[in-house]
Amino acid sequence: MQTRPYDEKDGRRIWLAQPECADLLAVVDDDPRRRIAFQLGLHGLRKDEIVEVEPQHVRPLKGNTEGHVLTIPTGKTGKREAPISDDLAQRITYLKSAAQLRKDECIITVSKRTLHNWMADVRRHLAEQAENSVESDAWAELGMHDLRRTWATSTYYALAFAGVPIAEQLTMSWGGWKQTQTGRETFRQNYLGPVPDHITGQATQKIAMS
Repeated sequence: MQTRPYDEKDGRRIWLAQPECADLLAVVDDDPRRRIAFQLGLHGLRKDEIVEVEPQHVRPLKGNTEGHVLTIPTGKTGKREAPISDDLAQRITYLKSAAQLRKDECIITVSKRTLHNWMADVRRHLAEQAENSVESDAWAELGMHDLRRTWATSTYYALAFAGVPIAEQLTMSWGGWKQTQTGRETFRQNYLGPVPDHITGQATQKIAMS
């Protein structure tokens, strides 16, 4: 977990490491809707986008390419598509079948306020688990938007490390940031965080091999 204080208000921005993302999801593993909601947050969706996701918004990639994308039809910057994990796509498909949802019925049938309350429950649980540790206070401050920060940072650095020349453009496009100077400044200053540990580990191994 890495944190940075806000410039003009109390609190801090938080970026979760991969094991911490797994810890968060494990807390809600027995509640399909809550788990999907947090997974959507960890795929870069905003709260108002999470509560509008429908089963029909998930589609496989075309051609012989494996994978899935999620359509966000009414995002802050308009319609966009973003890649999602096979696990998330499968969980959405399973919930649709188990709950007998229509393809045009929202999956997360709660308000944005309820998402906030779900996060409050999860962070309280994780803060208690981490009692007397450095992470305890940070867990207690975790918000839904920090999941979006975590996704943005992990995605950008993964693409950059892989040598993708348009890493920033892709991340901004998938996450719904405007491709303008203001949009780039917002992305870089408020969302792009420190290099994640798993990327640092990969880079260190590459250095050691050279």
